[in-house]
Amino acid sequence: MRLFFVFVGVLFVVGCTSDPSSGKWREVQPDTKVGRLERAKAICNGRAGETQVIAGRYWIAGAIASGNTFKACMAEQGFVQ
Repeated sequence: MRLFFVFVGVLFVVGCTSDPSSGKWREVQPDTKVGRLERAKAICNGRAGETQVIAGRYWIAGAIASGNTFKACMAEQGFVQ
């Protein structure tokens, strides 16, 4: 169980520090591509986190499911990789 919390903590830290300027908040206009992308990423990261928590004990399966949830959510929002 501790390993799960460590894994979720690492995902949170990685998600928060993936952008070199993550410590600096900036305003984006909601009607721009950047604004829509940032909003979609925030929504989809939340959904992926929920999936990770639901998967719980199966941390490898949870990570895979979380990644798939993020990709599917981004596609729903109109973004592809």
